[in-house]
Amino acid sequence: MSDFWLVSVAGTKEAKHRLAPPGPITIGRGTDRTIILAEKVVSRHHATLHWSSATVDEPGMWRISDDGSSAGTYINGAQVQAGRTLPLRHGDRLEISPWTFEVVDQEVPLDLATMIDVSSGEEKSRIEAQVERVQIAEPAAFAQDQLLILLQAGESIHQAEHEAEVYPAVVHALAMATQFANVAFVRNVGQGDAVEVLTQIGEMKDAQGRPRISRSMLRQARQGPVIEKAFSAADPTLEANPNHTVMPKSMEVRRAICVPVELAGVLFGFLYLDDAKPRDDARLAEVASIAGAIARMAAQGLGNQQRVRMAQRFAMEQQLMFGGTMHALISAIDAKDPYTRGHSVRVARFARLLAQAAGLGVELVERTHLCGTVHDIGKIGVPEAVLCKAERLTDDEFAKITAHPATGFQILRDIPQMRDVLHGVLEHHEKWDGSGYPNGLVGDKISLLGRIICLADCFDAMTSARVYRPARSVEEVQAEMQKCLGRHFDPELGKIFLSIPRLKLQEQIVRSDVAASGSF
Repeated sequence: MSDFWLVSVAGTKEAKHRLAPPGPITIGRGTDRTIILAEKVVSRHHATLHWSSATVDEPGMWRISDDGSSAGTYINGAQVQAGRTLPLRHGDRLEISPWTFEVVDQEVPLDLATMIDVSSGEEKSRIEAQVERVQIAEPAAFAQDQLLILLQAGESIHQAEHEAEVYPAVVHALAMATQFANVAFVRNVGQGDAVEVLTQIGEMKDAQGRPRISRSMLRQARQGPVIEKAFSAADPTLEANPNHTVMPKSMEVRRAICVPVELAGVLFGFLYLDDAKPRDDARLAEVASIAGAIARMAAQGLGNQQRVRMAQRFAMEQQLMFGGTMHALISAIDAKDPYTRGHSVRVARFARLLAQAAGLGVELVERTHLCGTVHDIGKIGVPEAVLCKAERLTDDEFAKITAHPATGFQILRDIPQMRDVLHGVLEHHEKWDGSGYPNGLVGDKISLLGRIICLADCFDAMTSARVYRPARSVEEVQAEMQKCLGRHFDPELGKIFLSIPRLKLQEQIVRSDVAASGSF
């Protein structure tokens, strides 16, 4: 089971909050909030975290909503709209100014390296570091071969479809351009002493197997690129005179460079390089400049990917909300007439099967399935007494029934996702010979979706039990439909539907009955 925490990142005060289900967990300045952020810019009731329990398809997750805050709630730089929720994922950055938190799932395995604090007494007897800030040059100052590597790196970053493809491209280019032995892309995990090594070339541990990335170096690199010259030796004179200028032969000199990968205040991590080869200050500054140029390209690429992912997440949430609304409406119709429960699900299944058999293409097949799902939405306006009546309908009652396609059209017409299926909803009771309703359309004047849904709707109606008659067999219904080709049904589409194997149709009936008890 996931174990979620909100962990503050650099630039804010240290804080760590465990998100314990079932919640809700409230965030704000008010003293009644679960997580209190006392700054005045934080609203009293700023945001709320809601726990969604695990399902067959999804693990348990936290969802965040903004409670109408004045400064806004942001996930990975994208604002959460008031009244809507967004799921939180491991690695997300939650911003409630001036606070920034990272969402950490401690059940997710990480490649962690514990940081060495060079100010500790144990390490100071072994190592003494000089950390300096460095100004990075513009790419125009680079050699031709270095520019070529930068161009190749930029192309690889641009082509990457996921951040996991950016990290190795960046590290490989940096190693090629600088000839440093050890290169890594790392990022801090929360406020603690650990970093996640996202990818690396070479070895990031010392002879004793201890990680040698300096925590203090990473901390200083948050304000810009830094160079570290670390002198280590067994010579005890280092402890007595750590600032000496003449280094004993036994002393190892390690040079390291750390450059932040940052875009518009978002820190994606650090590029870290080191090795023990002798290099003068000018060469170190040159390497830092190359690393800075690659870091800028990496930040642009990662930032673009993050924006795309957030747009996709918001779109997915909107689609899920839309699907949930449609499911609620269809369930309301099913509740009015228990004898037709699951009808829309089955019609959608048969319509998709027919569209596939007709070779209509993936997009139109999915559109057909959606149309079948919502084709009877207008029955929400038909009285239950009429829907469930076993006796012959009066003219007035029949008029109420025949109004449902137009009612469905009116219900769905202002929903953008429904624009391409409106005619199918309106025309699924039109007949090929013009004797249908509501407009008496003839032949191919009826939309393709209307003709497909008509076939699927009639097949399900005849193979399902009704209050006034039992269900008919697939064989019997196919024979009846054969007689109606060219009168009730499009003759060409009807032939395609009747060519579908009976066993396959029967399988769809069973599958649809199961689906009817599930989600949209």
